Amino acid sequence: MKTKSFAGRLLGTTSLVVLSAAAMLGAQQPAAAQSTISTGIYGGGSMLSSLTLRQIFDCYAGTTVANDGQTFSPSFTTATPSPDLLPASCTQFSTAVEGLFAGVGSGNGQRAYIANDPRQLFRGNPKSTPALVKRPSLNPPFRDTANPNFSKYPYPQLDFTASDAPLASTNLTTVSFGNFLPSTNWQNTPLIAAATRKTVSFNTASAGAPIQLPILEVPVAIAVNTSNPLSGVTWNNQSALTPNTQAGGAIQLSAAQLCAIFSATVTDWHDTSTLIPYLDKTGAQQLQHFYDDNTNGTVTPVAYTSGRLPIRVVYRSDESGTSFILTNYLANYCPLLDPTGTYNYKAIFTGVGIAKGGTVTTTANLPSSDFDNLLENIRAVKGDAEHDHRDSLAVEDDSERPDPRWISAEGSNHEALKIGTSRLLAGRIGYLSADYTQPYATTVSEEILGQTITAPAPLSASIQNQNQRVVGVYHPGQVVSGRAQNFIPPTPTGAQAAFRSLNFPAPAVTYNDWNIYAQVYGPGTIFGGVPYGGLSIIANPQRVGAYPITGATFINVYSCYSDASGARVPALKNWLAWFFGGSQTGLPPYDPATSDAGAPGYDPNVAAIIRNNGLHELDPAWAASIQNQYILPGIDGGRPTAIAAYNASGNQIDGCQGATGGAK
Repeated sequence: MKTKSFAGRLLGTTSLVVLSAAAMLGAQQPAAAQSTISTGIYGGGSMLSSLTLRQIFDCYAGTTVANDGQTFSPSFTTATPSPDLLPASCTQFSTAVEGLFAGVGSGNGQRAYIANDPRQLFRGNPKSTPALVKRPSLNPPFRDTANPNFSKYPYPQLDFTASDAPLASTNLTTVSFGNFLPSTNWQNTPLIAAATRKTVSFNTASAGAPIQLPILEVPVAIAVNTSNPLSGVTWNNQSALTPNTQAGGAIQLSAAQLCAIFSATVTDWHDTSTLIPYLDKTGAQQLQHFYDDNTNGTVTPVAYTSGRLPIRVVYRSDESGTSFILTNYLANYCPLLDPTGTYNYKAIFTGVGIAKGGTVTTTANLPSSDFDNLLENIRAVKGDAEHDHRDSLAVEDDSERPDPRWISAEGSNHEALKIGTSRLLAGRIGYLSADYTQPYATTVSEEILGQTITAPAPLSASIQNQNQRVVGVYHPGQVVSGRAQNFIPPTPTGAQAAFRSLNFPAPAVTYNDWNIYAQVYGPGTIFGGVPYGGLSIIANPQRVGAYPITGATFINVYSCYSDASGARVPALKNWLAWFFGGSQTGLPPYDPATSDAGAPGYDPNVAAIIRNNGLHELDPAWAASIQNQYILPGIDGGRPTAIAAYNASGNQIDGCQGATGGAK
């Protein structure tokens, strides 16, 4: 264990602004050797947060996992994004713990958590038996090839999962797959067969009460390929920022334009005729053309492109928390633009009012982690369209798409590649966590048909928020309060502003109390003439600078763990204490020699890494409450929400009260 240096003392008291100076001091300390790593924390799920969690674990260990592409560097800076770089100051602290994370998607992570089975951490959305499933995404690496103790997959245990969609509010059940072939050594097997499937429920008798906690505030970027296509058509994008590689720099889109695109109301970037609905600052419905209307008084509105360029929407085919965050925004805002039902926005974006088998549905199917629900709604409202396009990278059956311009992708890496920046893919649009777009990433890569494909990361859009609508900013460039207003980019500060619209939850009783998406405006709430009562707060943040497509990454942990070695639970809780302590500047400086789950410390490297990926750390009050309820041990073992290890002697404490055996 390293001793604390002057740089360590500086890190404990300085702000993120001067972290780069501390990083240069920390660079004098050597990285921890791989041989010192002896304990593993095993998790999987969310691809949105997978890159950030990989870097967080590297910093905690003071060393990198083999081939994960990260480098500890004094060139790391908080002033501008530093893709693939980590603060060199991370290496002044080292622990004997290595965290591994399998990027398989939020839905697959939830399945593994409910089943308490690491073998459920595979990619895809299997719907038949026998099922062919895939190992986790190669980026970030899900194993450490340089350390034989951590080079095998599936994992020997499941300590946590991560998801950007909340667990079901009741009845935690899932489909668990079994009789795998091969049964072991999945690290070298692209496809795995699962011969059986069964429904299983969360085992509270063994693992105690389920725990769901927000760990990251995340903006979902609208990624757009605004390259000039090979056909000779050119973009006339007057609202693009300079440089367009900055967050939100590629294009600026209003809420009205997003609703029109994701409802297939507008299907071509050259559209100059379609009128789409929007709300003015009094709440009255108005109509506008789709084209680029940068109304700062110096430009003439023009079509986005000089000729026809179909809008091709790339979406996640697997169950994705990123899809949940996007559809939470669409379901809670787009129907407001269409109070008369002329554009069928309520039916399309919620599923309510669609006729199925002679019955009109009254239950919403959006928001959802399954984007296919939105496509089914569009098909039900608008009918099938002849499929005349097959994407060159797609391996899925495209025959059921409601429109040829919808392109499926499995996982964030795959989606980022399919949006791309090349002229061959011009006109594509999709949705990704900010860390898969520029400037937070320079490249993206994925294994496709046995080959690793790498390409530049896509660009992202700035989006109109609800506060801008209320003050009368309907188009980028409109002058309000004496200056031209741009829309909001997907940045850490934009996500934080949106998150601060939420009410801090009272001390939680169940996992569902931490579901941020369940927080809604009270009856009678009106903003700019529009009633918001009952609508999601995080999908309609009413704050200056709030990025509107914001959500959270949740970590799912167990109340009670089996822990024969006595090292598993301390390792998990100490890491969680360090992570949540990174949001709390009022804590003592972090020192691995003295800081642990019972005495958390503050390490600014945590927030620096998270923001460097375009996300934001949890607000301090939330982090402190989580520390107090779930990580700090109870007095005499009497805190029923505190994570604990099963005591075979029968004297069960904290979260193991009433449980038998603990999570596997």
